Amino acid sequence: MGIAVTLENYLKTKSVAYDVVEHRYSEGSFNTAVAARVPCQQLLKGVVFRDEDLHYTMAILPASHRVRRHTLNQIFDRRMELADEEELEDLFHDCEKGAIPCLGQAYGMNVIWDDDIEQSPEFFLEAGDHQHLIHMAKPDLDKLIASSMHDKIAICTRHDQPL
Repeated sequence: MGIAVTLENYLKTKSVAYDVVEHRYSEGSFNTAVAARVPCQQLLKGVVFRDEDLHYTMAILPASHRVRRHTLNQIFDRRMELADEEELEDLFHDCEKGAIPCLGQAYGMNVIWDDDIEQSPEFFLEAGDHQHLIHMAKPDLDKLIASSMHDKIAICTRHDQPL
């Protein structure tokens, strides 16, 4: 499959430089980092939440981190719940199950990113399947997320490097 069509069109309209990295089939962000031989702090994942009014927000964070949902609840003054698999399949219709890109704005949703993203010079993100990643430099990622909210929304849970 490669890059999801929605994501590819979004990246083209934003004129950012990127390349595609192929890796062996993997599921889960840490396993993907291992398969692609990239530091889990540089692999970004998107976690989708919905509030009580069914508005979706994607949290972007390193694969080595876990979202602090109570922090999101405080920031948005809403009760944020994880979106379920059926919702994700509808929202990311052109992606394989479990391989959603972390650029939720390409799919029309609000985005908030974790401040720890500021620490790396380059990043990798799901392309929409289980065998490809998008690779881009920090300045290009900055173009995509600069207008989105950010805060310390996650905590590091893995300090190991899967290389």
